[in-house]
Amino acid sequence: KVLFDALRKLARQGMTILLVSHKLEDVEALCDRLTVLRQGRVAGEMGRPFDTERLLGWMFPAMPAPPVCSVVEPGRITLAMEGVLASGGRAGLRDCSVVIRQGEVVGLVGLEGSGQGLFLRLAAGLSRPEKGKIRIQRKPMTGRDHHAFKGLGVHFLPAARMEEGLIPGLSITEHFALQMGKGMMVPWREARERARERIARFRIVGNPASKAESLSGGNQQRLLLALMPGEPLILLLEHPTRGLDMESFRWVWRQLLGLAGSGASVVFSSAELDEVLEVADRVLVFFNGLVVRDVKTCDTTAGELGEAIAGRS
Repeated sequence: KVLFDALRKLARQGMTILLVSHKLEDVEALCDRLTVLRQGRVAGEMGRPFDTERLLGWMFPAMPAPPVCSVVEPGRITLAMEGVLASGGRAGLRDCSVVIRQGEVVGLVGLEGSGQGLFLRLAAGLSRPEKGKIRIQRKPMTGRDHHAFKGLGVHFLPAARMEEGLIPGLSITEHFALQMGKGMMVPWREARERARERIARFRIVGNPASKAESLSGGNQQRLLLALMPGEPLILLLEHPTRGLDMESFRWVWRQLLGLAGSGASVVFSSAELDEVLEVADRVLVFFNGLVVRDVKTCDTTAGELGEAIAGRS
């Protein structure tokens, strides 16, 4: 309130104020005119009074076809959070109680920093809650480290492939050697054989000696998937197809949906509602650190999700 009062005072003094925001309440409280940008283009412009329905239509265009309800019944509980409170990101996470089941594909949406990234890191044991409980297959995991989660079959693929997922300067073979190595001995022959086998299976454009940073974004994502354990219990992914071409997008989702069909829980964040509605069975909407909606994709629309993302649930 103090900030906006100051900005209005500056505007009355003749200054022009430009506000960049996804929050509709901020725009309505401060702005006289708005422009919506989507994928690098102007989707629409509007002056007061603002038409919210029209505005959301510019931000989140209607899907060409409604999503198809999954006919697969989810199985036993693989991940449970109860009343989790944690700090991190822009908004942290508050009072989060969510259950994920075997075979489910669950999409996480919200403005960047609304809590979905922290949710994935808590589920992977990379962040620890200040309050609440986390269970994997009914086993108490609150406060355990990432290695304990990995030991139960929880696997995390970060959005920052080279910053968090892969190691610059190391070859594909060296990545597998790190994964396979135990004690003081490095199993170079086995690592080279696995690298060749995974390069072929995951259609990575490269060879065992290729450095990770020399691969394209799509091939880096394929390498991250190739480094996964054979049968993950829970697969957690941040923006798994960000920056990928359509062929790589479809290939990645064929692999992930195949794992879900084999019983893995697939939980992913995405900034693209059309991707979430196309592949997910359920959607969790995060706003300001809270899960404000938990709904099946066939029971919602892009417009409804857009309203929840913008704090209008």
